[in-house]
Amino acid sequence: MALAFPGNYNKLKNTVEQTSLPGKWRELKCGQKQFRTDDGGVLNWWETTKTITFQGRNLTAREELTHAFITAASAQKRLLGEYRGREFHGRMRSLYAE
Repeated sequence: MALAFPGNYNKLKNTVEQTSLPGKWRELKCGQKQFRTDDGGVLNWWETTKTITFQGRNLTAREELTHAFITAASAQKRLLGEYRGREFHGRMRSLYAE
């Protein structure tokens, strides 16, 4: 199962902000949102599937972004799926709006 962030775009941006990594957001085709750190790490998120992927030519930057984001998002219980043998279950969905 792929890693997913079930929140909305604003919650995603707030979670990335908690990493304190400088970078810029881009809105691409098909509901894809992308955060690029200044040193080359890339986080991709698709609004329709909620799927998260990490990439970047600079391996150190990619790993730094991955670790910081997973730490912040898992503390908020906002991750679902599996990543590198670690499982995330998020939080139970409420019948009431957040």
